[in-house]
Amino acid sequence: MPVDLTKKLDKIFHDRVRLGIMSALLASEHEVSFTDLVNTLDVTRGNLSVHIKVLENNQFIKSKKTFVNNKPRTTLSVTDKGRKAFEHYLSLLEEIIKSVK
Repeated sequence: MPVDLTKKLDKIFHDRVRLGIMSALLASEHEVSFTDLVNTLDVTRGNLSVHIKVLENNQFIKSKKTFVNNKPRTTLSVTDKGRKAFEHYLSLLEEIIKSVK
């Protein structure tokens, strides 16, 4: 396995929850609700919030808060920067896998 490539991997995406968040958001054509992510990833609300904050701080995702039937609703989507960074991350993973076959 080329060490050069592994060093280029963005460590932000290595975490299981953040990898799941990015995958779920990119697989969806629309925004994804916070509650749907909690259920899909089988994590607590607090845990998900921490990982969302990391991705938001790096401008990989953005959140939107609205009210539906007088209840707060948070939806998330991937930014252009996040899409490019995650696609680059996946490309590097593919290169690493190909190099060890």
